[in-house]
Amino acid sequence: MKAKKMFSAMMAGAMALSLVACGGSSASSSTAASSATQDTAATSTADSAPVNIVWAGWSGEEEASKDIFQRMMKTYEDQTGNTVSWVGWTWADTAQQLLIRTQGNEQLDLAQTDIGIFNTVAQADVLADWNDILGKDYLEANFEQSALDVGNIDGKQLGLPWSMASITMVYNPEILKAAGWDAPPTTIEEFEKCLGDIKAANPDVVPYAVSTKDATCAGDFMPWLWTFGGAIFNDDGSVAINSDAAVECVKWYQSLLDKGYIAMDTGRSEARQLFAQGKVAFYDDAVVAKGQAVSNGVAPEDVVNVCSAMERPVLKAGDQPQSTMWGHMLVTFKNSQYQQQAAELAKTLVSDDVALDYFENNGMPPVTKSAENTDEVKNDAYLQGFLKATSTARMEETARMTNASEIKSVITEELQFALLGQKTAEQAVADMASRLEAL
Repeated sequence: MKAKKMFSAMMAGAMALSLVACGGSSASSSTAASSATQDTAATSTADSAPVNIVWAGWSGEEEASKDIFQRMMKTYEDQTGNTVSWVGWTWADTAQQLLIRTQGNEQLDLAQTDIGIFNTVAQADVLADWNDILGKDYLEANFEQSALDVGNIDGKQLGLPWSMASITMVYNPEILKAAGWDAPPTTIEEFEKCLGDIKAANPDVVPYAVSTKDATCAGDFMPWLWTFGGAIFNDDGSVAINSDAAVECVKWYQSLLDKGYIAMDTGRSEARQLFAQGKVAFYDDAVVAKGQAVSNGVAPEDVVNVCSAMERPVLKAGDQPQSTMWGHMLVTFKNSQYQQQAAELAKTLVSDDVALDYFENNGMPPVTKSAENTDEVKNDAYLQGFLKATSTARMEETARMTNASEIKSVITEELQFALLGQKTAEQAVADMASRLEAL
């Protein structure tokens, strides 16, 4: 059975939760008008009069990015005379909140999405086509086609590239060196040996902070499943996870927990914080890992000494390292009254000066042709590790599915049952399959 779900069901659930979700979201603003609505926006009666643009997402809520986002918005405001209101939530809440705002006709002019969030929102048919707003000539002149393809659906450029790389493994070279490793391991056998050496050298360090909770658990599990030769779905969409490869992958997770190499109740946020504090040797992340280190006082040019990217260890030498494609895009909305102003804000965000500031302080690689060809990008040792991993990256198997969150919840719950000893690896995998087939 194909693991797909009608979008209307998701929308019904989102609207049913709208009062709670809206009440519980956090929001910050570069102006006092962070909760502006379409009615408020409509008070501008002349094209030349300053307007307020509502920009939404999640990165501006993160400590490592707050100052950077303020600089981004101020640059646009100084250039145009317009103002920008930032509305932010956690990453996990962003897709639902964007849908709630568009369904409720609240002002929303520009939004940050990643690959998964983009697909969910695009399925709602609320996004405007950048081809119509910015023009194909501008897009083709400034972005590589491979980057544009990520946000292109049926010929419509619904997502504007903002920053793209892959989610791979990062490590702390200083911790590895203290445990006798001058270079990261390349095979799973070496990886296990390295984890053991790290634990022996410093019992207070978590050897590998793989995610064991929330949606990031399923996200971390997926490339390891591929590493073991498994998959969640077949090419035709049928469920493929009930396999020997999946069982072996789950058993491997169990063995890591039994040896104290990984820990329960760990998510991406906890891993980032502990890693930045020097209490984690390995974890999975995108290029934003740099921002956490910088916010903890590490000079941007020194980040690579305590936070470097690596290719995921393979099952046997010669295998292709696995990672998941990752990227941020900018979207605008059909019902936005200020699409042109939103487009100017988007242009500001991808401009060389702004993009390089984001890159230097948070590791987010720029995607325009001009910025990619700067010496700052080409000579950056930190970024090169991510680019090497990106060369073999794959889209998450759930990236184009509207019920991705449900699929990830199933995988996370069953993996947790196995790790807690409540189910065998075989039973957990079998139950993953039956639950996914029922979606």
